[in-house]
Amino acid sequence: MRPAVTICLLAPLALAGPAPAAAARSGPLHDFGAPGVVIWSEPRAGSGRNGLGHPGQGFVSDRSEEHGPFRCGPFDSVLWHHGTNATTGIIGWVPACALIDDD
Repeated sequence: MRPAVTICLLAPLALAGPAPAAAARSGPLHDFGAPGVVIWSEPRAGSGRNGLGHPGQGFVSDRSEEHGPFRCGPFDSVLWHHGTNATTGIIGWVPACALIDDD
């Protein structure tokens, strides 16, 4: 294959940029600790529900803040993570006790 042809074939791939999953990964990666974890619109229970997260989907946190307590089974948490479900793209708040660290 001639170099000019190679450049023409690869140029559209280079212009497309990174894959969406790679672009979305800008913070710590966590995962959901149980099926059906609510992704809240605000860092408090009772706010709007933006969607759900499930184990294996991943959650990329862009910041964390302390807010009102939330109970996850036997655990309480005042730390909330704001971020994005790595699979569905749903953005919102999840209490730290509902997430597990990737490492």
